[in-house]
Amino acid sequence: MTRLQATFLALSITLTLSGCPMYGGNSGGPRPDYCVGAGCPCTTIDDCSLGLRCDVSTGYCEDAPACVSNADCGAGEICDTAHAVCVPGTPPAACRTHGDCAAGEYCASDVCTPSSACTTDATCTGGFVCDFRSTCVPPGACRTTADCTGTQLCIEGACTDPSSTCQFNYECGAGRACVDNACVNLCTAASQCASGQTCRAGFCEADPTECTTSAACGADHCVDGRCLSDCRTSTCVGASDTCGADQFCRPTWEPHPFCTTDTQCALGSVCRGGVCRTPCPTGTSAECMRFDVQLPICQMASGSTEYLCYATNESVPECALQTDCGAMESCIDAVCRNR
Repeated sequence: MTRLQATFLALSITLTLSGCPMYGGNSGGPRPDYCVGAGCPCTTIDDCSLGLRCDVSTGYCEDAPACVSNADCGAGEICDTAHAVCVPGTPPAACRTHGDCAAGEYCASDVCTPSSACTTDATCTGGFVCDFRSTCVPPGACRTTADCTGTQLCIEGACTDPSSTCQFNYECGAGRACVDNACVNLCTAASQCASGQTCRAGFCEADPTECTTSAACGADHCVDGRCLSDCRTSTCVGASDTCGADQFCRPTWEPHPFCTTDTQCALGSVCRGGVCRTPCPTGTSAECMRFDVQLPICQMASGSTEYLCYATNESVPECALQTDCGAMESCIDAVCRNR
């Protein structure tokens, strides 16, 4: 061995022992003869070998905990999945719905994800829509009937076939009314309404101005501007609430039958289509008015030869959907009324 070779070997051993291994043939990695081990100088994590991270405060590579996700890292750290090590950082906030995130973020796979601000759907890109926080979010459950297809209606955040909705008050039960195909409570105060509703003009209706962030909802979540409870793991406690399609506690809107048999009706009445009816076998409206002036019309029941008494709005309904009425009107008990 020549004196020059011996000197080079000694230098190589010294550099290796000091934590600066010499690399001379990496394919796609650091350049040849570049220090990438623990204790080597760095400016980014890419300057360090796999399993190490760059301490930018000292400018040297250091050992780091291995990870697969943020859950593997300690406080104040996140997982750099490209290098499989924990690095300093703030984990993204966990979320259940977009309202759990700050404006400018949306909830994706239970994690708040950066997005962009908007004023209308047209200002969003990639198929996103503008939500109640003026933030672009992926389209999800319907916001209005325009988000549904065919003849479906948007009721409590879900596209619903009209055949499963109400048209008349009697389909909703005592103390409730049919407003734009949804059964709602009659009210004089908001306390008589279900979750996410307020009392307006004697009817409970959705209040989309209740919140802009879940911080305003206590233990609940801000969903489309309304404070709603999560029912994925618990039962809805409100008497007028039910677990919706999105697994948030929403107002019960479905119609339900008042009766199933004649014995559940008053003497002389019969149960037809889930409601108690008064027969008028003579086929004359005068016979109906002798029973009840609010049911003044005697007519043959649909699909039957039986004559029954009906209210005027049932016999000649003005509307079946809100779209049958004016822009500032609602279809209430099959009659268009100003709201």
